[in-house]
Amino acid sequence: MGDIIKESSTNQFNKRALLDRCGVNDTLSLIGKRWLMTVLYEISLGNNQFTALKKSVTEISEHVLAKRIADLTGQGLISKKEIGDTIPLQITYTVTEKGKQLLSLVNGLYHWNRHWYK
Repeated sequence: MGDIIKESSTNQFNKRALLDRCGVNDTLSLIGKRWLMTVLYEISLGNNQFTALKKSVTEISEHVLAKRIADLTGQGLISKKEIGDTIPLQITYTVTEKGKQLLSLVNGLYHWNRHWYK
């Protein structure tokens, strides 16, 4: 529910104005979603199933984890693969080239932050 903003709200107006002024704001909005980059990073490390992600990021709720996986899939940052005829159905996630490029850019931000703020 936190992602829903009424179309007529001042926040929606400001969001559109920011996007019109600078496309980078769209990217910052995406990567600024709580847990999104953590989930992407964990998948890149090989924690590529829901249960493995839940074990590696214990602080995240299952609901938010499922939402972030959907966000990452929808943005083309990860791909989803169903494994054969297993019961229960097993799904694995893999970071796409687009996701790898984003991780590379965010790694630069991480190092910038470490240099200037820690």
